[in-house]
Amino acid sequence: MNSKNMVDERFECISVIFRLAGSVNYDALESDYQKEVAEKFAKFSEHSAVKMIKSFQDFSNFGIWVGYHCTLQFVTHLEEEKKDGKFVFIEDISSMFNEGNWNETAAKNFLELFNDFYVDTDYAEFYKSKIPYFEEVTKKFIDETYSKIDFEWFGKYVDPSHLRCIYSLSSGNYAATVNDKIVYSLVFNDGSAIIHEFCHSFADKLADKWYNENQEFKKWCDDSVDNEKMPYYGSGIMMAHEYVTRAYNILYFCQSNGTFFENGVSYKISLVTPFLVISDFKNGFPYIGDVYAMVLKLENK
Repeated sequence: MNSKNMVDERFECISVIFRLAGSVNYDALESDYQKEVAEKFAKFSEHSAVKMIKSFQDFSNFGIWVGYHCTLQFVTHLEEEKKDGKFVFIEDISSMFNEGNWNETAAKNFLELFNDFYVDTDYAEFYKSKIPYFEEVTKKFIDETYSKIDFEWFGKYVDPSHLRCIYSLSSGNYAATVNDKIVYSLVFNDGSAIIHEFCHSFADKLADKWYNENQEFKKWCDDSVDNEKMPYYGSGIMMAHEYVTRAYNILYFCQSNGTFFENGVSYKISLVTPFLVISDFKNGFPYIGDVYAMVLKLENK
């Protein structure tokens, strides 16, 4: 990823398609950039790529549902460099199907339409015209957030050199791991969710184990599901992933040499643990204190 421009062309383009398809989390009109995107590409609302994504929203086409982080799953399995002007998949895309959102048929069909959309909308020219702006927001993100990350802390769980970050102006925050190796964190707005998203790469595996083996933990997760308030964590296993990730997010700020940041503001590390536990508790995770205690017990063995 270009250190001067962390706004990824692949992700911004697919975000346009999901915006036109009316997908949740892709319809924001909170910035001039988002408003410009919505206006410029509105005439492509009936494009075949958009229609395909719309067809997935009824949960039945191909037996899959594509939304939220599925965009990141898709683009991180594309080569960064196009071939003959077209996006192509990396050699092994099997990890794209781990969560049951995409399948091979849907992914390959959509790739063809994605390339058509890229050409038909002349998206390359639009993206190119925005590079000065992308470099401006990237610099701000790096100065206020990315440069303050303690990457060495992650060495116990993943190879820090395999951590990648995409800064989005369209939607986020999401995580994706490609072939159990390259870890992507896609962040939005001030980018303060970056630690959380990196933690998903190893916390999710532990969450799966606990959910299958620990009945009390499973009950906590199942009881916390609230499809009305938090539809993006619509199952017990998804809630398990979120609980353990949030616990490790707290642990990072307690143990690392990094800085806790939110909305561009830095906080003293000593204030972080109670602040984050209380915040998560209020935000629909009533057992976060218990899960954090489980993580501490494991880490202190």
